[in-house]
Amino acid sequence: MVGATFAEPADLLVTQPGGAPGTFASIQAALDRAQAGDTIIISPGIYRESLRTIRAGRPGNAIRLRSEGPPGTSIVTSAGRVLAVRHADYIVEGLVFDGQYGAGDTVTVGDEANNLVLREVEVRRSSRDLVDIGGPSGVLIERCLIHHALNASRGRTDAHGIAAGPVRNLVIRDTEIHTFSGDGLQVDPSRATPGWDNVLVENTRFWLAPLGSPENGFAAGTVPGENAIDTKTATGVPRPTLTLRNVTARGFRGGLVPNMAAFKLKENVDVLVDGVTVSESEIAFRVRGPAGSAVGLRATFINAVVFDVATAFRYEDGLTELRVWNLTVGTDVNQAFRMVGRPSAKPDVRNSLFLRSKPAEAADGSNLLVAPDAFVDVTHHDYSLASGSPAVDAGAPLDLVRTDRNGIPRPVGKAPDVGAFEWTRPGGR
Repeated sequence: MVGATFAEPADLLVTQPGGAPGTFASIQAALDRAQAGDTIIISPGIYRESLRTIRAGRPGNAIRLRSEGPPGTSIVTSAGRVLAVRHADYIVEGLVFDGQYGAGDTVTVGDEANNLVLREVEVRRSSRDLVDIGGPSGVLIERCLIHHALNASRGRTDAHGIAAGPVRNLVIRDTEIHTFSGDGLQVDPSRATPGWDNVLVENTRFWLAPLGSPENGFAAGTVPGENAIDTKTATGVPRPTLTLRNVTARGFRGGLVPNMAAFKLKENVDVLVDGVTVSESEIAFRVRGPAGSAVGLRATFINAVVFDVATAFRYEDGLTELRVWNLTVGTDVNQAFRMVGRPSAKPDVRNSLFLRSKPAEAADGSNLLVAPDAFVDVTHHDYSLASGSPAVDAGAPLDLVRTDRNGIPRPVGKAPDVGAFEWTRPGGR
């Protein structure tokens, strides 16, 4: 606005108990006062509050909430919703949001909450979703810990780590998501219009494990969840894109639902999976399109490593395209591919390594069946290539596969190596 003036950014200090002179006695009191560019600095302690934003920041002048001490020393807790972000341009750093297994989503992100950053934040203990995102644009979740979304109603009810509606430009990076009775990440459970798009998950870990003790209605030993990631889309909207890079998932088996899959990728979505490792699961990748549609999932898998799973790929009806390139299938995989129904597209499998047996889907000459000595150490699941492995320089060039699982440019030698890794020796080859 021409002629508009803004106050100089200020630091708003929050202390407990009761507040010291010149400080705020509650985080909400500071939020009530905060203007664009201000920083709310929260001293270590436990704050029994349910917070909500009051006004927006501005691009380049966000309203910031941060812990004064190391991450985890400032805890905000309430039974149910702990933080509601309803406005644009907020940065939240270093805080813990504890929902006490209340009936509300722990952190809610409204449709207008564009350009939100959650960094080094822990979100825990919800009977619903830990982070519930509506339809904003430009959300970054970075270096966070998101865990214990558990709901035992009717035996098991969905409670997700992160649930997103028609969000645009969502990035989840360097984050750990575990122990949930729904999915680690689900977009979009309501199939809302205008649809979601451009979701990136990288350097992130998803896991489930049998509960070590009773937790929010579940018995000890229960594996409560469903999938690491599950996709859903509205009908008649542009195809969204999902990219996964350097993601690991484990523990998706022995649960309360049939056909547990680490990644359940479905409906009218374009998916690129580059450098993902799945282990200790019933199904690594379950892929299909929407029911009754001739246009469905288009998915490309590059540099994946799969071991200790019953099925690596379960592919079903409604596929438009499924490319599996430079896959490594390690020990304890019962079947690399399982076809269910009558998929309209069959897997295009190339440059892939198989330890136990080579499936019919891998008939292309660039795929290899190898012995354990082709790898550095299969006992400890190190599937990088051993010196002299038959996979070295045995692959075919593929335009999309320009690096290996570790980011090493392909090819290193005269041709690309087969499998998820390029072989190198100290000093190169």
